[in-house]
Parts: sequence; C-alpha cells; structure tokens
Amino acid sequence: MGRKKKRIVWSWKPETGELAWEYIKAGVPMASSKGLMPVRQALADLMDMVSDMDDAGDEVEAHRVMEEWVEMAWSLRDQVDEELRDAIEEACHEWWNADEE
Repeated sequence: MGRKKKRIVWSWKPETGELAWEYIKAGVPMASSKGLMPVRQALADLMDMVSDMDDAGDEVEAHRVMEEWVEMAWSLRDQVDEELRDAIEEACHEWWNADEE
C-alpha cells in the first residue's frame, strides 16, 4: 500500500522564525496561513483548523492533518525558542499517547 499524499505543504524560514502552510485536499487548496507568519501563530492556526474539522464531524481528516501537524512541529522543535519547544513537545507527546489508546 502506498503512502498517503501529504495534506499540509509548508515553508519554514528559520532565520526569521516564520512558517507558512497550506492545507490541500484532492489537489485543491482548502485553507492556508496566507503567507509567512510567526511560527507560534502558524502552528496554533493550523491546530485550530484541525479542531474545527473535528467539531464539524470530519474526524478522519482531522486525524490525518493532525498527524502531519505533529510531524511538522516535531521537526521544527530544535529551531524555536525554549518555551515553544516545550509546548511542541508536550502537544506531540499528548497526541502520541492518545493515538496509542
């Protein structure tokens, strides 16, 4: 079985601490950060979108996007300030622990 296509396309500028993301479903852009923004805000906005999807009853898609959020955030954790790194690590560990249950 092939790997599922990525839903989140993102761009990271470590020198400015800015992140941009775009959520794509079936090749169609569905939502985005509308350009580069502070990484903390970009991650929070994407997590809010996942929460909205879940609240709307689209749990399967929300789960897939959250998996990508975790993968992306984890890869950035050593390039952000300590407070954000701690928040990313906590969120990722909560996700992994919940996913195991």
